[in-house]
Amino acid sequence: MTGNSVLAAMRERGPAMRVISLPHGRHPLHTMPTNAGYDRLQERTYHWDGRRRGNTPFAIVQHTLTGEGNLRFEGRHYRLRAGDTMLVMVPHDHCYWLEPGNNWEFFWMAMYGKEALRLQRALLIERGPVLRLTDKTIERLADNVDALIREPDLTAGRASALAYETLMALHDDLLMPDGTGDSSRPGIVATVQQHIHTCLRGEPGLAGDKLDVANLAHLAGLSRSHFSRQFTRAAGMSPAEYVLHERMKRAAYLLEITDLSVKAIALSVGIPDPNYFSKQFRRAFACSPSEFRLSGFYVNSLDKGGSELQEVDVSGDALAG
Repeated sequence: MTGNSVLAAMRERGPAMRVISLPHGRHPLHTMPTNAGYDRLQERTYHWDGRRRGNTPFAIVQHTLTGEGNLRFEGRHYRLRAGDTMLVMVPHDHCYWLEPGNNWEFFWMAMYGKEALRLQRALLIERGPVLRLTDKTIERLADNVDALIREPDLTAGRASALAYETLMALHDDLLMPDGTGDSSRPGIVATVQQHIHTCLRGEPGLAGDKLDVANLAHLAGLSRSHFSRQFTRAAGMSPAEYVLHERMKRAAYLLEITDLSVKAIALSVGIPDPNYFSKQFRRAFACSPSEFRLSGFYVNSLDKGGSELQEVDVSGDALAG
């Protein structure tokens, strides 16, 4: 994002916020910003509870530039890191905050109106509260926030247009099924698959919690449910099934080319219970790990952690829709 001159200028000027209350005509505007700004938090109390901000509905889009914030959303905890975009609505069961000792740099826009709420609700249902956007979309959001902060002669129509354009940028990036949304993003499934393969070939500890479906969904920038649907459609199996499938492939390779014990191999692929590992291995290969090693039947059947098994389609077309 360093190439965005508007964002660079916003950061150079430092923290700023504008509360937006503008006169408008008899005809209501259904997407209106209430405030927008840029902030850098450090050693400051910052805590917003979505159940304690009044009863007037409004929506918030907040993008993290550096540092780390926290979001609890319907009982689930998220860490908001650089590149994460948070969507929330008020009133709602959520809160977001800065932990003591941390810092958090972000920009945001809050808006109200029935169209703003409708679109934000659709984004939350489809994608969840924490997203990964393309650089182009982040630039559009930064441009709109900067305009709301700085334009001296801001009118109601102009403010409404900037808020609506922000939601349309999110819509085009995240919801479009025709190639301008998910499928234009660089290989969501391919990125996750590469992460899985890297973890299975790295230090043993990497193959455990880092391959949890929730972590994979965060890597993809999707809610867990939407990630599972997208991944299953593209890969032909659920994320959990795919991870187990790759664990077994890697284990078979290690059984073939190393003298590691079955317990050590189980640990290396992220399964600490050797009995559970042996049970899953037998399901995959119709024999125990020890029988597999002794049989010689599978010699040279596996590449370095890969296999002759079916490759999945990870092209953009596989993610469209």
